[in-house]
Amino acid sequence: MKLLSLTLSLFFYLSCSPKITNSMDVQQIMKSLYEGALTGAGEEGFKKENIVIQSVEDWKAFLTKLDSINKVSEEFNTNIDFSKKSVIVAIDSVRNTTGFTIKVNEVSQKGKTLEIVINHKGPKPTDMVGMAITQPIHIVTINKTDKNIVFVEE
Repeated sequence: MKLLSLTLSLFFYLSCSPKITNSMDVQQIMKSLYEGALTGAGEEGFKKENIVIQSVEDWKAFLTKLDSINKVSEEFNTNIDFSKKSVIVAIDSVRNTTGFTIKVNEVSQKGKTLEIVINHKGPKPTDMVGMAITQPIHIVTINKTDKNIVFVEE
């Protein structure tokens, strides 16, 4: 009976693994830096886009653009070791109400490709939302890789 219980427990534990393939630990591959919304009514100059940042120079240019209206970068740690990490930024369209989110949902390796899954959510028709112009954004770090990075939207 103990063996059956142990076997079932082990099976349950293994079947509840995070959405990272090839036995990579979720904390090692992806760490969220900032998840929220820009409130500059789109004046930061971002369109709906996914960005891969792999150098200090590109990171500084991104932060300058990010902070052009509001000092968003004061809300997270901006010190990144680009010899070990890359930054992934998912930015949604400018929205005219609150209730929209964007999230880097999954990172998986498929051969020589690193697939980044982006999830967009909006409010349901019956949800109460605020009247504010926002632009959802999610910034994460991932381990430095030489794999080709591909974005997939859910």
